[in-house]
Amino acid sequence: MKERFPGLRIAALVDSFNFGQMVDAFNRGVDAYLLKEIASDPLLGSLRLVHQGEKVMPTALLEHLAHKRPLIEGEAEIKVELGELLSEREIDTLHCLVMGYPNKVIAYRLDISEATVKVHVKAILRKLMVQNRTQAAIWAVNQGLVLANGRFADAEPGEVVPSEDATPPLVAMAH
Repeated sequence: MKERFPGLRIAALVDSFNFGQMVDAFNRGVDAYLLKEIASDPLLGSLRLVHQGEKVMPTALLEHLAHKRPLIEGEAEIKVELGELLSEREIDTLHCLVMGYPNKVIAYRLDISEATVKVHVKAILRKLMVQNRTQAAIWAVNQGLVLANGRFADAEPGEVVPSEDATPPLVAMAH
């Protein structure tokens, strides 16, 4: 449908969160994956974001990511060396993508311009050979780069990490 109507935006309302189903939906062109239990104000906000071209995912995704198995000692040699693949700033940007931050928030958190964020995101997509921010975040999770506390497996103290008191964002990915 998106081929026929390129400006079309699609929001999927689902009964319950299913990670595989969500990934499949985004790969098929869905712009928002929302639980039917969503309250009216967040629903309206989500639809506004979708209308503006943003990708929207439920906060249940963050709960799912928190339960992913961390990188185990000995698997490191099988996994991609992230430091060899991405620059330090691209790694920081990737972490923010995994946390679901839009470009404006990433720019603020990393103290860089939104244009620079866009450059980093494009470089990440090219280097990881993925098509969008959602796939980049999923790649990071599948590589075991995210621990249950939201930190990267090889994160050093002081690296960009989610704020303990921050409310998880509803917006997960954007073009």
